[in-house]
Amino acid sequence: TESPPVDPVAAVVVAFIALAGLAIGSFLNVVIWRVPRGESVVSPPSHCPSCDAQIRGRDNIPVLSWLLLRGRCRDCGCQ
Repeated sequence: TESPPVDPVAAVVVAFIALAGLAIGSFLNVVIWRVPRGESVVSPPSHCPSCDAQIRGRDNIPVLSWLLLRGRCRDCGCQ
């Protein structure tokens, strides 16, 4: 019982859709956090709600950076 070969085009499409979903989900998380507080979704850049430190670009990668930082702020360690 051999599995059928993987279609490379389908694999690229699935990877693109997954990355787009992560980016959209990350943006919606910002919207859900900021809009009820009357904050802009564009400016200022993402920051820790506890210490107000700006989130670095490398810490703004959806899911991966959250896993690496264990859901905590790099600067103050708050969750």
